[in-house]
Amino acid sequence: MKSTQTELRSRGKASKEEIAACMGLPAEELAKELHNPDPCRRSAAAYCLHPETEGAAELLLEQLCRETCLYTRIAVCESLEKGGRAAAEKMIPYLGRVGKNQHRSLPDKVSSKKSYPLPRDLIARTLAGMDLAVFPLLLDVLDTGDTWKISEALDAVGFMAFYHPSLVSEKNADRVIRLLTSCEDEVIQWKALICLSAFPVPEGIQILEEFAGKPDLCGAEAARSLRLIAGKRKDKSGKKEKN
Repeated sequence: MKSTQTELRSRGKASKEEIAACMGLPAEELAKELHNPDPCRRSAAAYCLHPETEGAAELLLEQLCRETCLYTRIAVCESLEKGGRAAAEKMIPYLGRVGKNQHRSLPDKVSSKKSYPLPRDLIARTLAGMDLAVFPLLLDVLDTGDTWKISEALDAVGFMAFYHPSLVSEKNADRVIRLLTSCEDEVIQWKALICLSAFPVPEGIQILEEFAGKPDLCGAEAARSLRLIAGKRKDKSGKKEKN
């Protein structure tokens, strides 16, 4: 059933006019509007507050942690996504700590997605949509030893590499492979196998083939990753033939 305008506004869906009205406001006023009791006003302010403005990324992240309205959360994430490396550095400590939609345990079955699954964590999803300059920061998270951050960073690493072939290299794949072979956390192992579907390099494929023979979720996920790699290769060769 389609939501009414009243319902949408109660969730913070701001109008174009409300957003336009905030466009010319100074950062200090926008920061105050983030505390407005009207969720649409909060959304409009979030859209207009650029994360590279001094102190803005921190304000947006604090708002995301306490915000309960769907469209206002979306507005905050879309604003953060406009940021660069400096904003990403401030976002990384929040990986795995905003919302409750993350995988804390293994699912019952493999993903049914025909492409790379969208990160469930709000911060990981936002980072995955940012400029490619943030990619090295995400790779560095894999070496921190922080299980929650690593788990969500893997989703962002895989998503970015899957849709941006320029990020695919044996060196980058090796960061994921080293994590997979050294970490005992089953969720991280499972996510690393998904992540390798974005890295069609010889060593990654070999690892996936070894796991694919196992009669468990990781085995099934490795097999799915191999199918994704094969599918992308087929699509690529098909495009070459047409040209």
